[in-house]
Formats: sequence, structure tokens, C-alpha cells
Amino acid sequence: MILKNLWRRKTRTLLTLLGIAVGVAAVVSLSAFGEGFASGFERIFSTSEADLTVGQKDAIMLMISSVDESVGDEIKMLPGVQAVNGVVFGMVQMPEAPYFIVMGEDLRGFSIQHYQLVAGEPITGRKQILIGKITAKNFRKEVGQTFLLNDVTYRVVGIYETGTSMEDGGAVMSLDDAQRTFDKRRQVNYFKVKVEDPRQTDQIKKAIESQWGSEVTVIRSGEATKQDEMFDLYRSFGWFLGVFALLVGGLGMMNTMLMNVFERTREIGVLRAVGWSKRRVIGMIMGESVSLSILGGVLGVLLGIGLTSLARLSPAVESLLSGVYTPTIFVQAIVVALLLGTLGGLYPAWRAAQLQPVEAMRAESGASVNSGWLMKVMAKFLAGGALRNLWRRPTRTLVTISGIGIGVGFIVALMAMSVGMESTFGKVTTAGDADLVAEQAKTADLSLSQIDERLADRLRGHPAVKSTSKVLFGIADAPGLPYFFLLGLDPSEDYIQHYRIKEGRMFERKSEIIIGRFAANSLKKGLGDVLRVSGTSLQIVGIYENGSVYEDAGGTISLDAAQELFNKPGKVSLINIQLKESDRPRVNELVKELGAAFPQLLIMRSTAFMESMQDFASMTVMINSLVMLTMIVGGIVMMNAMLMSVFERTQEIGVLRALGWRRRRIVGMIVVESLALGVFSTLAGIGIGVGLNYLFLLVPGMGIFLTPEYPPMMFAQVLALAVVLGVVGGLYPAWRAAGLRPVEALRYE
Repeated sequence: MILKNLWRRKTRTLLTLLGIAVGVAAVVSLSAFGEGFASGFERIFSTSEADLTVGQKDAIMLMISSVDESVGDEIKMLPGVQAVNGVVFGMVQMPEAPYFIVMGEDLRGFSIQHYQLVAGEPITGRKQILIGKITAKNFRKEVGQTFLLNDVTYRVVGIYETGTSMEDGGAVMSLDDAQRTFDKRRQVNYFKVKVEDPRQTDQIKKAIESQWGSEVTVIRSGEATKQDEMFDLYRSFGWFLGVFALLVGGLGMMNTMLMNVFERTREIGVLRAVGWSKRRVIGMIMGESVSLSILGGVLGVLLGIGLTSLARLSPAVESLLSGVYTPTIFVQAIVVALLLGTLGGLYPAWRAAQLQPVEAMRAESGASVNSGWLMKVMAKFLAGGALRNLWRRPTRTLVTISGIGIGVGFIVALMAMSVGMESTFGKVTTAGDADLVAEQAKTADLSLSQIDERLADRLRGHPAVKSTSKVLFGIADAPGLPYFFLLGLDPSEDYIQHYRIKEGRMFERKSEIIIGRFAANSLKKGLGDVLRVSGTSLQIVGIYENGSVYEDAGGTISLDAAQELFNKPGKVSLINIQLKESDRPRVNELVKELGAAFPQLLIMRSTAFMESMQDFASMTVMINSLVMLTMIVGGIVMMNAMLMSVFERTQEIGVLRALGWRRRRIVGMIVVESLALGVFSTLAGIGIGVGLNYLFLLVPGMGIFLTPEYPPMMFAQVLALAVVLGVVGGLYPAWRAAGLRPVEALRYE
């Protein structure tokens, strides 16, 4: 009986299934991408061949770790150590893949065996490279061909396969070549250590920590680290995003079940009259709701797998965000779908159970109306009332607005946080009245940018350049804050002039630090206190308030101290360039001129720097994808609501057609109602989004990094989304309403 009831309204049931399925598909695909991203990095940084991994002391991730090569040479001399392999990790921005991973490996070491050749031969000399199987396919390369990387030409000598998409979508070169390519001479990101007797692993770990504990961190294979916490965050982030889409679909299902109860009022009354108990009625409605959830969940899992496979056709996605499915992902998706199905059916089931048999049997079906009531409604229509029409079913309208509003609100929250992050981070990179900003060319991440600081002096020698400021950016470890942003600056350069020190003074020695007000409050530190940053003790001599969260939640030290702390001698992350007043009008010309003179740098206008950052570009793509997802789910929910409105007003529409209303006028009426519903949903979504942002700000430690901004253009985009949702959601119901014949519509029960 349950399936029969659902089949009575095939279109409505199908739309509800699609709404739930798209939400479940979002959970499955986004969770799979998050799992693939996290597990991919885990496999890169934790290999079964090594017993220990040695990285820089307190580095948040091994990809930004830096250790002197001499440390590895000394570790080799320890009793019980069989082999030590240094590894360089690089990430390059390429047209075919914005995050292209390159590994530098010791050709005589044990870890090179991890890359199983499927074609060609091992590397035997300089400027030779192995490429992964996915790279060979996406870049259309074969053994013997050339491969351009950071403007250096390498010869492809082999193609490998490891089974990890991130590795198979990247490349491997000799350790020496990697050190030259990524300017890490005599340095590596980390060491892989193999011991002679596994039973001595802990003993050797303690020996390394005892001798080099102030410089390195030693991780045993399989041991949990702070890096693993970040990977777990990636895993949960995809699931978190998908649940919002599923929540919208769940509220759409509640809408469907409510309409189901409305139009079957007399039927439920008959069942109650022939002896059905309230519990049995509740069971029937809940059974229909749960059945929709199960069917939608199964369809969503299949759709999610299909979407993941479709996304993997993109070279950038295939290597970096390859979907990895775990039983937990499918269980979570189905459980959440069932939970929403249960919650979505509770109120409609309760409402059905409260119907009194006599009153229910007297009621007309949702599709029919008595003539007196119809005349009153027609009078309202003739007065023009999309709002009145929506308010005739206030519960259904409010549920629809809530469902779509949650999806829109989530998008508003993400967009506002993205704009806020871009704006506040932009203040860091463009401070000091900079006209131009330079970073390392073709680097995929600012944290990986390494520029020879001598280039700043060469830039300063250009006739149009007034001054330059060197900036070293890093993320350090400080007890009490999840992330401590640390800048290394030369106090004699212009960048430092924008610091507003409220207490104390500017640093003067390598052992001194100034920190932001938020960092001081979070760490409960004041002037004269000692702060441990990545294992180094620094005395706080000043507290500033710059108005940029990334600065106010971190600290600043001298450039040479930062280079020593991050083990980047002679390197900087950015160079801020201030032009002479007379040359500022030709800033675009100077961008090209300086770019040609310094090919190792990516030079751009300071106002365009954030747009060029790959991280923010990727965030924009993600948000656009979520907007599209919201449009799909919201459009389905809207269409479902408007279809229900057409079903229940069939006789009414028949009367209007009989009175001479043309099809165009009927279509206009339904579309206007749909647009009104879209606008109300969007306004509710803006309120929900602002509320979500407020809640995010309350998250201890992390909230300050999520400070939102609400530019007018964002609201214009959201309102445009409302118009699109209204049109998409109303077109099919409007067409269906206009297609009703007056005689048949008047006879409709």
C-alpha cells in the first residue's frame, strides 16, 4: 500500500526522489573527494618502506618542512640505522594541472623502489624525469619525449604507477635536480629512515631526538601527528558541505509528505472510520517517508559515484581529488538520508493522526474546492495576489522557504567567508603601500614560494622602483592557537610602517618578537613574556593591532630570524614593490617589463595578487560548484512545491480558463508565484547565512579566521540566484497548469 500511495503521484514522487538523491550524491561525492585528498597526502608522506620519518621541528606539514641535508648524513652514522633517504616535495602550477606534485628522490635509496615502472627505465642522469601513469595520459607524453617543468626541459625516461592518484598524476626526479628546481640546495623536506632491526625503532627514535631534538621531529610509521589532524579536517569538510545539500532535499521531502496528507484528508478519515488507529496511520505516513528516503538514498549513492567518475575526467581533479570510497561514506549517506526521512515524516504523520474521522470525511480533497469558497479565491486572484496564493498553504510555503533558504544561506556564508579571507589576507600581502607584488613563478602555493632575497636589491635598482620590501611568510606552531602566522620582515623597509604598535616597541634583535592583540589574548601573553614558537624561545617586546586577522592572530620577527626559524637561508616568500609617483600611471607596462626582466618571478599589480593565488581560485571554483548544486536541489524543491500547488488548484485553474484566462496568463500567474517563493527563500537564506557566519565566529581559535564580509555584488548575485530558482522551479508546473482543459479540470477530484 505504501508504494502504491507513492506511485499515485508519479511526478511528485520522482521530484522528491531527485531532491533527496542529489543531496545524497553531494554527500557521497564530496566525502569521496575529501577522503581521496587526505589519503593521497597520507600515502605520500607515510610510506611502508620507512620505519621513521624525520622532519623540521614543529612544522605543521611535511610539505613545508625544511631540514639540512647534513642531518641525514649524520643520522646514517647512528648504530642500527640501515639507510636514510632525503626527499624533496614540490608543487608546481601548470596549465594542465594547477597542483602538480613533483618528488625528488635519492636514486640510490630504498624509497625510489616505491615507483613501479610500467614503461621505460630508471633515472640515470641529470634532467631526466619519471612521470606517473595519469600524467602520461593527461599530458599525452611517452618515454623519450621532453617534459617542460619550471621552464626547464627534462627527458621522460620512464612511466611509473603506485596506485595513489596524487603520485600517479605527478612526476619524480633525482634529489639533486629537485633541489635545484625548487631552490633547496643542501636541503630536503624530510628524511625516510630504515632501521636494521624493527625492534630497535623506538631506541633509534630517541637517539635522533636526543641529538637533534631542537631541529627535527621524529615520527614513527603509523604514528598520529598534527598533519593527520589536518587530513581529518579535509575528510570531514566534504561531508559537512554535502549534508547541507541533503538537508535541503529532506525539507523538500517534508513538503511532499505534508501535501500528501492535505490531499488525502478524506481518505485518511475513511481509514480512521473503519477502525485504523492513530498509530497505524502514523505508520503508513512514516513508511512512505522512509521508503522515499531509502529509494532516494540508493539513487543518490549511484548518482554520487557517477558524478565522481565524471569529475575525474578533468586532469586537475583526477590527480589531486580522485574519489576514494570507504564503507563509512556510504553508511553515513544512507543513515543521514534515513534520519531526514524520519524527521521529514514526523510532522505530516502527526498531522494525519490528529484528523477526526467525521471532519476528515466531510473535507474536500486538496484538488477540489466548493463554489462559494472558489468565488472568494477568484476575487483574491483578480485582485492580484501571488503572496495570497502562497499563504493559502502557510505550512507548505514555510517549509519550502526553509529548505531552499538553508541551501542559499550556506552559499551566502561561504561566499562571505571567502571574500573576508581574501580581503584580510590581501592586506598582509599588499601592505606598505605596494603597487606591485612578486612571488616565485609557477608555484602552486604561497607557503612554497622561495625567492632569492638578492632579487629585491636588483628590483630596487630599476629606474621606476622607489623601494622594495622582503616578506617571509610561514605558519608556525604556538601552544594555544591552531595556526600561528609568522612574518619575517626587515624593519628598515616600508612594509613594517603599517604596523600599529599599541604596547611596547618594535623588535630590534633576533630573539625578539611582536605579536598581534588577538594572539596576545589567546595565548595570555604580555610584554616581557617568553613565547615558544616552533621550538624557539622569543621575548615579546611589542603588541600591535593592524586590523588584519592573519597579522593580529600571529607575530612578526626579523627577517634573518624567520629565515633561520623556517630553515630558509637567503629566501623570502614575497617582494612588495613601491613605484615612484611619476611611474605609477604606467603600472601595467611595468608589470610586463619587470616580468620579462625577472622570469623567475611572477610580478603583478597588488590589487590583482589575490585573484592570481591558486588557493583562492580553487575556492572560487568550489563555491561556484556549490551554487550550482544549490540551484539544482532548490529548483527541484521549488518545482515540487509549485506542482503541488497546481494539483490542488486544478478545479480553480479550470474555472479561470472557463472565464477566459489565456494560457499565457496562467503561466504568468504560476511563474510569478514561483519567483515570489524564490525571493522569499533567498531573503530567508541571507538571514540564515549571516546567522551561520556569526556562529562560525564563535568557534574557539578558528572563528577569527572566518570573519565574513558582505559586498553589495554578493547580494546581487544571490538575488540573481533567486530569479533563476524561481524561473526554473516554475516553468514545468506553469506549463502543466496551462495545458489543463477547462472541462476536464472542472471535473477533477
